[in-house]
Amino acid sequence: MKLLVTTDFSENSKGAIRFAQTLSRQTGNIEVIFYHAIHITKPTVWSDVFFKAYTNDEIDRLTADLKKFIYATIGKDKGKFSNVKFVVDNCISTEKDILKYAEKNKTDFICIATRGAGMLRKVMGTHTSYIVNNSKVPVMVIPSHYRVKAIKKATYLSDFENLKNEVIKISKLSKPIDLQLEVLHYSSIVLDKKKFEINKELFKTKEFENITLNIQKSNLELSLVERITKYVQKSKPELLIMFTKREKSFFESIFLPSKSAELTYTTKVPVLIFSK
Repeated sequence: MKLLVTTDFSENSKGAIRFAQTLSRQTGNIEVIFYHAIHITKPTVWSDVFFKAYTNDEIDRLTADLKKFIYATIGKDKGKFSNVKFVVDNCISTEKDILKYAEKNKTDFICIATRGAGMLRKVMGTHTSYIVNNSKVPVMVIPSHYRVKAIKKATYLSDFENLKNEVIKISKLSKPIDLQLEVLHYSSIVLDKKKFEINKELFKTKEFENITLNIQKSNLELSLVERITKYVQKSKPELLIMFTKREKSFFESIFLPSKSAELTYTTKVPVLIFSK
């Protein structure tokens, strides 16, 4: 498993680092790239040669600082990663360069921390939104206050549109860390009853034998966001998983319209977002 973890040296970014630390404790085969983006502008009076030398010196200095910051955060677990790389990248556009680096280096996941009480306001309203909406690589959005905790159970919110293939994608994470996967589906989402029944039958197959299905009836008095919030608070999964299209999607249609729900849905649970 190959993970790209972004950090800006802030306290808020430590959540993503600690999540990588959690994964390292559950699998001995995790490669992590700790990534810090900078932007150095060349003064007009500087020569190209001088600017290049200055930039290289800054990258070397910041790489040493990055290594110190990461090891101070993860402490004694620094030996649990199968491979660790520290990258300081001189960027023009931080978000675009993160995506380029992740794709070029064939990472399995991008791990980024977010903060604040209204999760989707933060995820969809900050630079994280660009990464979520444009990344071909799955994105882990981690609360800034996250602390290392075993990931035993994940809730996958499914619209039942492409269940089998999505579970296969999730298995890239669930199998290495021996994750108990629950599929949560709200019945009102599905209009095609035949497809609904076919998906239910999948849970009788060997491929789905260790995956549980939880079908919830819709409560029209609550928005879907509020239903999910209540469910997560009661069920307490260590990870919430969803899939999104790059255009306006299931993910956006769930979260963006509800301002009150944005305020009540706190970033207590890490979220893994795949592109459909």
